[in-house]
Amino acid sequence: MYDYEWDRIKIWLEQYGAIGEEVAKAEEITRLDLSGHSLKELPESIGVLSHLLVLNLSNNKLSTLPESMKKLQKLSNLDLRRNKFAVLPDFLSLLPLRSLNASGNKLESLSFLSLFSELRVLDISSNLITDVAGAFCSENQLRTLNLSSNYIKKFEVEGSSLEELLRLNLSRNLLSELSSSFSRMENLEELDLSDNQIEKIDESFFELDVELLDLSLNQLGALHLFGLDSLEEIILDENPLESLTIDESFAPYLREFSCEGCGLKEFVLPPSKNLELLCYSSNEIAAIPDAIEYYTKLIQLDIESNNIVNLPDSLANLVSLQTLYIKDNPLSEGAKKVIEVLAPDICDIRMKTGISIEKASREDIPHMAKLLNVLFAIESDFTFDYEKQFAGISRLYEYEGADMLVAKYEGKVVGMITMQRLISSAEGDYIGQMEDLVVEEEFRRMGVGSRLINKMRSIAQEYGYKRIQLAADVDNKNALEFYNRRGFVKTHLSIYHYKV
Repeated sequence: MYDYEWDRIKIWLEQYGAIGEEVAKAEEITRLDLSGHSLKELPESIGVLSHLLVLNLSNNKLSTLPESMKKLQKLSNLDLRRNKFAVLPDFLSLLPLRSLNASGNKLESLSFLSLFSELRVLDISSNLITDVAGAFCSENQLRTLNLSSNYIKKFEVEGSSLEELLRLNLSRNLLSELSSSFSRMENLEELDLSDNQIEKIDESFFELDVELLDLSLNQLGALHLFGLDSLEEIILDENPLESLTIDESFAPYLREFSCEGCGLKEFVLPPSKNLELLCYSSNEIAAIPDAIEYYTKLIQLDIESNNIVNLPDSLANLVSLQTLYIKDNPLSEGAKKVIEVLAPDICDIRMKTGISIEKASREDIPHMAKLLNVLFAIESDFTFDYEKQFAGISRLYEYEGADMLVAKYEGKVVGMITMQRLISSAEGDYIGQMEDLVVEEEFRRMGVGSRLINKMRSIAQEYGYKRIQLAADVDNKNALEFYNRRGFVKTHLSIYHYKV
């Protein structure tokens, strides 16, 4: 019987390219990738793969699983992303699963969770969950829980059921208040509550030991910050804050504070002198307090798009400051002199006049190909070859799904960016793949890169792209910080190349 089942599953797996012909026994298979094949069902014979540790079934059309899978008593990692599950089979709780990803399905209930005691990582995002009451058993071992993009209106947990949790994502739900339940998660380190409807926060919430907190895109009209002794980063962007006050007890080790687009008229200084990033852009602030001089560790200050006319002389004492975003303010000549003394490496008001951003022409192709030499000198994965780069840019120019922009100064190409149209199965629509953003050395720190990327984002919005994505060299710190400040978020994906 074993040989018969093995022969059947082997033929089936070979059909989908999941294993090679050299595999002789079921016991040799410990990892299996069956993603993206539009599978509607799995064969019962899959139960013969008794040594399977990792199984990827994402991006299919599965709504159920064969009961023979309960024989997979070594399976620890199961990926069911983007399928059609309305419920998960009970027998999955009999497996020693440590990681389960069921995002992008049609699950309406978390009742199945009470049967899982060994799970450490659970992603149940982008489903139809409305209620979490009674979902977590007290014996669970959850460390990472992703419930983003559901329809949860209230988050209440019983007793110590999530006391071991380290990372919780509740973004893009319907929460209107944060109850005392959060204070029971004593080990929580990262908490994402962005894009909800939160208006009220229970005082016990500020007893948490979280290190990273995202409360952006909510409905907080008044906020008094205190406690949160372990907090290192907080994001309050896009809240209609009429009042923001900060107690001296608040987050003594805070490194990053962002309050962008909140309509604030006052610049409120957090008490932590460990701040490295401070953002108050797109508010209605008219003055910067003299006390800002005490933030001697500040690396990046973003106060663009406010009503600032004058800057305190004390600003020049920020000896660690590398990046200053201050454009779109009615700055006085005195304020500009303070910036000259401060002399950050990157300041967005240093944009040289006479630089235009325009669509690339055929005549620009040779210059663009040469410009890639500047980019490839930074990115260690690539080696510059003019003939190849010229051929690539030429084909891209002819491709109807591509957009190419250049920055020109006195008729010379000094910067460029490209974007290609792709189809994303995750988004179910078109997305833009942005590449080749590069600016000549002598024209950097003048806002050229910002103008290129902003123009390309506008084009993507016109096309109705659902997402823009890009890749950056992991060692290019300046580029990574640049993209972060322009709203790009680092994913958990790694990029792999295979030469054919």
